[in-house]
Amino acid sequence: MVFECTPELRAYMEKSGKNCILVEMVEVNNSDLEISELHIRFADRRTREIFTETKRYRTVETDFGEVLLPRFPLTFEETVTFSLRSVLGIKSVRQKGIKI
Repeated sequence: MVFECTPELRAYMEKSGKNCILVEMVEVNNSDLEISELHIRFADRRTREIFTETKRYRTVETDFGEVLLPRFPLTFEETVTFSLRSVLGIKSVRQKGIKI
């Protein structure tokens, strides 16, 4: 499995000093509806510590920083690509290649 980062995301990460991407699964489960989806976001130092030490997320070193992955099994394609998304000036991270 190879993790890649688009040039736009790499430039944004270098400019803003971000170096850790968190892959988190968010679940909503009530009596009528069950939803699971991946949430990809930047993690600061404190968040990284919580997810690696308390929640036992595993760390994957990449050439653009770290990727934190949950312990439960996900499906990965051979290449996982992270890219930058900007909606009304708000920046977020998108991924291609990880499925629940």
